[in-house]
Amino acid sequence: MKITSTVKLKEEMIEKIGKEHSYLYVEKENMTDEIKAGTEVFVTYGGDLTDGEAEKFENLIWVHVMSAGIDEIPKDIFDKAFVTNSTGIHKIPMTEFAVGMLLQYYKKFNQLQEAQNKNEWINYSLSEELHGKEAHILGTGSIGSHLAKALQVFGVRTAGYNTNGRSIEGFDQTYPISELNSQIGSADIMINILPSTPSTTNFLQTETFKVMKDEAVFLNIGRGTVMTDEVLLEVLEEKYIAHVLSDVFNEEPLPADSPLYTFNNLTITPHCSAKTRMYNVRAFEIFKYNLEHINDKSKMKNVIDYYKGY
Repeated sequence: MKITSTVKLKEEMIEKIGKEHSYLYVEKENMTDEIKAGTEVFVTYGGDLTDGEAEKFENLIWVHVMSAGIDEIPKDIFDKAFVTNSTGIHKIPMTEFAVGMLLQYYKKFNQLQEAQNKNEWINYSLSEELHGKEAHILGTGSIGSHLAKALQVFGVRTAGYNTNGRSIEGFDQTYPISELNSQIGSADIMINILPSTPSTTNFLQTETFKVMKDEAVFLNIGRGTVMTDEVLLEVLEEKYIAHVLSDVFNEEPLPADSPLYTFNNLTITPHCSAKTRMYNVRAFEIFKYNLEHINDKSKMKNVIDYYKGY
């Protein structure tokens, strides 16, 4: 197989691909029509393909996305080749990130660091506990389930939302996503892990936040597209809930002149919840496994259905 990658793999990874396959790393701006025409397997983070480009990949068989999101892969690519992603590699780093962000908020670590920087000692620094709180998680896949189990260790009651309310390990309760607004009122914490699909785009509206507790917290580590900027701004301006912790936005990088930087009830992180040194290691293992089974699609992992979006 002729493998072209816009993801720079380590030498030891390239060696594992095997001598029966050729491997070419190329920066996306240097992807010539000749390279595209000769590519049978394309490895990408997902943002290298545009509508109408599929015809240039004359011999394309398979595209592997070294991330979970496939919303940037055009439909004409799906019509030409099958697509796999790296779902499953994010549960450990994103769980650690989510728990860390919640602890940072409730334990006021930022304020304590700021006091240290000012040579100040806070005599009465009170914090809150995760124990006894209720977390509602939108998305009950590998990340959601892993996160729910971790939160249960802290004594957090966990509720999950999926398409039909089916029971999932790690959740004390599960609901159909259609019941969100009728159930979210009991949540102290709402966490979004939903992928970007037609059904999840702009899914969260102000009504959801209006029925939440005043002291509730929303953590978004899924996709910024789950709500419009207008909804997010209204939630922050009207203070429907106490705080928003967001790692994802509709426009990334978030421009320096964005009004979102002005809100003290918003914590901004730069889409980094899954980024650790193990990211590409885990993603490559899925790619390597699928490469070994490329002649039997039924055995490959994470084959994507374009119409479902996962």
